[in-house]
Amino acid sequence: MSKITFRNAIVAAVGGKEKCNGLKTQSKRVFPCNNQLQKLLREIQSSRLSGNSFVLTSTKGKVFSTSSFRKAWVKVLESLEIEYRKPYQTRHTFITLCLEKGQDAKDVGKWVGNSAEIIYQNYAGHRAELSVPEL
Repeated sequence: MSKITFRNAIVAAVGGKEKCNGLKTQSKRVFPCNNQLQKLLREIQSSRLSGNSFVLTSTKGKVFSTSSFRKAWVKVLESLEIEYRKPYQTRHTFITLCLEKGQDAKDVGKWVGNSAEIIYQNYAGHRAELSVPEL
C-alpha cells in the first residue's frame, strides 16, 4: 500500500454513473501513500464487507451515490463544528499544506494532475506565513 494508481474515474451522467477510461489530464496518476494514509487504508480494508477495489463505499459495499456521499460529508462537518465546505476544497487544503511543509510544487502538481505553474499560480501565493529563510 505504498502507492495508489488512479486509472479511471466514475462520473455522474444522465443515465446514471459511468466509468471513464483515463483521467482528466493523464491516462493514469500515481499517488504515493505516507504512513498515515497507509494506516487509514489498512483500517478501511480490514473493515470492508465486500471484495471490490473501491476505497470508500456505501454500507452495502457499492459506489457512493452523490447524495449519500453529501449526507455523510455534511454529518462529518457538523460533528466537527465546521462550516459547510465543498469536498473539492479538501484538494486545495492538501496542496497548500504540502507546500507549507516544503514539498516541491512540481511533485505536488504531479500527484494532483497539475503543472508546477498552476500550483504556483493558484496555491503557492496563498500561503499563510511567508518568511525569508536563514541563509
